Amino acid sequence: MAESTPNPQLIHNALRCIPNATYVLTCCHDQFRDGIITKWVQQCSTDPPMLVVAISKGRPIEPMLRDARAFALCMVSPTDKSALRLFGKDHEPDDDPFLSLTVKTSVTGMPILSQSIVWFDCTLEGHLSPDADCRLYLGHVVAAHICDAKRLVHATGEIIKPPTPERRKTPRSQATPVVKQLKQ
Repeated sequence: MAESTPNPQLIHNALRCIPNATYVLTCCHDQFRDGIITKWVQQCSTDPPMLVVAISKGRPIEPMLRDARAFALCMVSPTDKSALRLFGKDHEPDDDPFLSLTVKTSVTGMPILSQSIVWFDCTLEGHLSPDADCRLYLGHVVAAHICDAKRLVHATGEIIKPPTPERRKTPRSQATPVVKQLKQ
């Protein structure tokens, strides 16, 4: 039986069990580029592939996101001191935090950090502003890349597995085992 009164500490502890990683959300519009650290990223659809990202309300990058209609998510090591220093706090609007970094340009034109473990390039599908401290941004993933699988396993603590269809057309007893599919 559940408790009748909510326990904020229990809720907080349970939420910390949800897997997370350190991402730098990057964006550019016109001649301006910016990025922020976020840990609140979650897949919300497989067909089409979509992610939802939570950003604290009032961050200077928000108008740029809405104008650019795109963003990139670069997973970095949680101990990446340069990413934390450059993107972990707000800076002047005219400052370009990417000047000291090596970056590539994604399909949508967003900056991709060279030290990324994994990156996702997304078109902005919409945003929600719930009665909370964050705004939610919905991104359609148009490109992605795993740059360093070994570091990905270390950063997430999980072994990378090949994707499998969510809905099986044949019963599990008749399906070919994944191991055999990989050897073919």
